[in-house]
Amino acid sequence: MTTLSFGSFFKRIIAGTAFNRYRQVFDRAGYAIMLIDNATNHFIKANRAASELFGYTEEEFRKMTPLDLSTETGEEPTLPGEKTEESLIRPARRKDGKIITIKVQTSILERFRISLISDVTEEYRIRRALELNEERLREAQRIGRFGWWEYRPETNRYIGSEEISRIYNDEPSNLSFTYQDNISYTHPEDRSYLITAIEDALEKKKESYSLTYRIITPNGKVKAIAVNSNVRYDENGRLLYRYGTCQDITETQKIMDDLIAARRQAEESDRLKTTFLANFSHEIRTPLNAMLGFLNILTSMDTTEKEKEEMVKLIEINSQRLLRLINDMIDMSRIESNSMEIKYTNIEINGFVNSMVSSFNHELEASGKKDLRLVPVVDKTKAAVYQYIDELRLSQIFSNLVSNAIKFTDQGEIKYGYRISRTDNRYSIVYFVTDTGQGIRPDRLDDIFLPFVQYWNEDTPKVQGAGLGLAICKRLAELMKGRIWVESLPGKGSSFLFSFNTPVMIE
Repeated sequence: MTTLSFGSFFKRIIAGTAFNRYRQVFDRAGYAIMLIDNATNHFIKANRAASELFGYTEEEFRKMTPLDLSTETGEEPTLPGEKTEESLIRPARRKDGKIITIKVQTSILERFRISLISDVTEEYRIRRALELNEERLREAQRIGRFGWWEYRPETNRYIGSEEISRIYNDEPSNLSFTYQDNISYTHPEDRSYLITAIEDALEKKKESYSLTYRIITPNGKVKAIAVNSNVRYDENGRLLYRYGTCQDITETQKIMDDLIAARRQAEESDRLKTTFLANFSHEIRTPLNAMLGFLNILTSMDTTEKEKEEMVKLIEINSQRLLRLINDMIDMSRIESNSMEIKYTNIEINGFVNSMVSSFNHELEASGKKDLRLVPVVDKTKAAVYQYIDELRLSQIFSNLVSNAIKFTDQGEIKYGYRISRTDNRYSIVYFVTDTGQGIRPDRLDDIFLPFVQYWNEDTPKVQGAGLGLAICKRLAELMKGRIWVESLPGKGSSFLFSFNTPVMIE
């Protein structure tokens, strides 16, 4: 017979009581607890919560391994009992086939592992829904180029979403900057407007306001932004915080600016065409009436031979004037419809300039301006100067410019010709028509190349013409890969210069 001492008997009672207490805690725990044998990888024991969670009895669990609860196929377990002490989120399969999401925390002992398991299916679903919503919100902000921001006066800092950083810094990241930084981002021309608008809103205790202004990013990009702000105050009217949205409207603003410019251009074009039609009808009627009058005089029995010669000469002058007007209209129409044909050939420039002398002298003689002379200018040091260009259109530009110079110059001289320059072993030619006339005001230098625009002022009486000559010159120069410009001062005369980016050869 074995005899136990009172001390040993008392320890066994204490141990049994503690075991029963821990067993009750194990069975009645609100989360699943499972013990797995390290050697066989089978479940040793599962509490009541584990049975309710997975739908298996404790006897069924003893015949199973963690792999039987997995939704994956493979040899390594990835569920309760996985040999890691890190907290894991995993899908698991219940006995009824339903897939749930569980959180597993495993403690590894010498002979077995203990896994504490909780059902996080609903929590995980809500979290994934929130993440999906956040992702969609970020994508919507990226597509719409807008983001949210918040400003706290106690920190004097702005915080914002990734898209705010993309707007201000051209890259997505978390953005935080001070009020002074925000002002420094603002375009210098808009800073006063921004500061005044914010101070005005806060002074008047506005609960919301909207601003549109420009910023400059660290990369030097200028962007237009639209900021919508909401403001919260405490019961004493003290600012608590400001928050709102910011949208990059650079492209939208550009489209709006282009539309406004197009509208203004269309309105200006309509105004100019209306003015032109009024002038054009007058310009046509004047030479026609003159020619009809002269024809009536010619048929009169009292007209002498000398008078008839003068009448014929005047009819010829008015016919040329009318023909030029009609030709200008045809050329302008062909240019506007992109049907003007340019025919390039190698033109010997000295001979070309000299060929225009008689025609221009005849036009000067017809104008009756005896105190004005024409001076052709060529480079006499060069035997031959060639440029690859359309001779007819070059002649047309010279003709229009010299005719204008004759109209606006009463005395002195008009020089026309060219200058040669050489840079980087390449020759270039600048053509010019220079007069000693009244000159042009600086504020009108750009306008005179517009269609249907005529230039005159108090000191320059209105001259005949429809205002198409310089516009045609500009379009022809551009069509021939060149440009035309003017240098002028009131009372000092004008110089019209034009050049072409086509080959020049010197012999």
